[in-house]
Formats: sequence, C-alpha cells, structure tokens
Amino acid sequence: MSSELPDSPLKITIIGAGIAGLSAALALSNANPTHEITILESNPSLSEFGAGIQLSANSARLLDKWGMTQSLRAVAFEAAHMSARRWQDNTELASIPHNPVSTWLYGWPHWQIYRPDLQRVLYDGVAKLPNVRVLFGKAVTHVDHVTGTVRTADTVLEADLAVGADGIWSKTRRFLPATQDVRPTPYREHTYRSVIPRSRMLSNPITAPLMSAPESKAWLGPYNAVLGYTVASDSLYNFIISVPRPNPDVPLASWNEPGDLAMMRGLVDGWCEEVQALASLVQEGECAVWTLGEVLAVPSYVSESGRVVLIGDAAHAILPHAGQGGGMAIEDAASLVEFLGCMGSRDDLGRTMSAWSEFRQTRVEHLREIARSNADALTFPDGPSQVARDAKWAAIIQVQQA
Repeated sequence: MSSELPDSPLKITIIGAGIAGLSAALALSNANPTHEITILESNPSLSEFGAGIQLSANSARLLDKWGMTQSLRAVAFEAAHMSARRWQDNTELASIPHNPVSTWLYGWPHWQIYRPDLQRVLYDGVAKLPNVRVLFGKAVTHVDHVTGTVRTADTVLEADLAVGADGIWSKTRRFLPATQDVRPTPYREHTYRSVIPRSRMLSNPITAPLMSAPESKAWLGPYNAVLGYTVASDSLYNFIISVPRPNPDVPLASWNEPGDLAMMRGLVDGWCEEVQALASLVQEGECAVWTLGEVLAVPSYVSESGRVVLIGDAAHAILPHAGQGGGMAIEDAASLVEFLGCMGSRDDLGRTMSAWSEFRQTRVEHLREIARSNADALTFPDGPSQVARDAKWAAIIQVQQA
C-alpha cells in the first residue's frame, strides 16, 4: 500500500450486508465517492431476522447524513412514549417520552423499525452508489489479517481495508490472531419473538387499540418482561417475551430455534388481559426463541496491521435492553470514516485504526453496562428492588403531570 494521502481512493472489502455492513458502505461512500467498495454477503439474497429494532437519535442523525431519512420515515414508527406497566393489573409505572421530545432535545427522532425494512432501505441506498457493488452468495473462506486480502470459494479480493461486519458469529473475527478464540457468550435470558399481522390485531377488541396507540408498551413482571410496538408502517405488531433460560449453565445446542407456542403462552398465564390476548394471537410457526448473547473480551477491533477491522456485533455484540445494538454498528461505521480522514498518510493506517478501536471500545462498553442495568431493572422479582423501582418511576409520572 502506497503512502498517498487518504483522500485518494481506497479499495475496501466489507464482509456482510446486514445493518453494520450496509451502514459502512454508506458512510465510506459519503465520505469519498471514489472509494472502490465491495460487499460480500454469504446469503443468496438479503436476509434479516423478522423482528423490530429501535434506533435512537444518535442513529437517526447519522442515517440522515447519509440521505436515508425520507425512506426510513416511510417505514418507521415514531412512538410518542414508552409506557412501562405492572404485569398483573396493567397499572402504568412510568411514561418515558420518545417523540417529539427526542427531536426537541437531540435534533432527531426515535424510531422503531421492522428489521427487514431497515435492511432493505439501507440496501436500496447502497444500490444507488456507483462505487459500491454487492455480491451475494459469497461466503468468506479466508481473511489475511496482514494484507487485508479476502477469499471466497471463487473470488480473491485485494483491499487496502477489510471490514468484518458479519455478525455475532463472525468468521472474520476468527482470522485475527487476537480474536480467533472469541465466541459469543449466552446471556441468562432468551426471548420469544413474534410479529402479529395488523388484521389479526384488529380482530380482537383487547388488542385493536394497540395498533393506533402512539406508544410502545413494556409490561414488567418477576424475572420476565414483555415488550410490544407496531412496525412495518403499522402493518405488524412486534411482540417479545423475555424470560430466564432454563438450565443457563448447560451449553447451548442452538441459539435460535422455533418456539413452542403452548410454552410461550404459559409464560404469561396470570398476566394482564392485554398480554394474554397478544399471546393468544400468535399462531403456530410464528414464534421463535432467540437466545440473547454478547461478544466480550475482544482486546481490539482491528488487526495489528490495521488492514482488517471488526464492526457491529462481530466486534462487540451487546444486550438489546438499551435499544442500541444497531446504533453501535451505525456509530462504528461513521466513526471509522472520521478516523480514516485523520490519517496523515496510508502508512498511518495501523496506528489510526488502533486509536479508532480504543475510542469505540470506551463508548461500547459504557452502553453495555447501561443495557445490563436495564435488563436487571426490567425483570426484578416482586420485592424491595421492584418496589423501589416502581416508586422511582412513579415520581417520574408526577413530575410530568406537574
């Protein structure tokens, strides 16, 4: 690699066409439309798990910078607030404002989006860029951590920079000496996830109002929590039950698998009528069990040469309880561009990427702790901690009503 200044074009290979990889392509192309960018995706087409995702103002700001706002508004749900409620009697514990307060405070909204919609919008944005190509059905077989060369079964791509954006089970991570033994760590909880069609929601008088209510809802119970909100332009209702994993010390045979419908409904037996009604609307084959996991103890997000970097879940998967899993991937992409722009010459790549990694690790670990704290607070068993939480949140309501 020559020592030219970094405003000259770079050859960049991105591994993975999920939220992280597509965001990286948008950010890199936005910064320099002469970069030559190739995205390698192992699946034959776009493939994103059909569930909801939350994007806060930090993400919305960056996506707006990349020209995505109009397309995202067409598919996003902008809830006025999140209503936290008691599991048995549906008593409201707190109302946490989202919109338009997010715009008033931070300049951009808080969005809730169907994951496949988000991926499609990002992909459509990337597809318009003349300097980016997306190759489907290209499973990576090797990544050279020194040179950044990426191989598939029938392709060899030499690059100035390879970006591993291939998720929590990242293959790229295994080719970096410092991270080759890092594996995802399962959390103590897993979630039952479903999306319920609008027509079915409207057919039930208990759930019908949820489709028009300008809010998301969280019902908090002992060790369990339930979350619900509309996605996909109000055509689907995202329904999640978070519960402790049975036998959490037993190694997992599978992280994600079809859920048992009767077992899922049994988890909310005795809960308020809204939650039980939602569970009753889920049909056979529509429920998936998703084990929550983290990627921990990654010493660096970059190879020693600086020619290979990890972003998103490949680098630092966190719990979803802060609503920032996707946000951290989007921030990774944006900050990567800023650090590349600070290089004096390409010879500085190793030092620059190392500095970027340290910067991102500080930010991500802060959000990781917030997510863990939220996970605890949402599932307190009935008792002193739960009473203190409810009293604290009740005070929030009193302040809002004053």
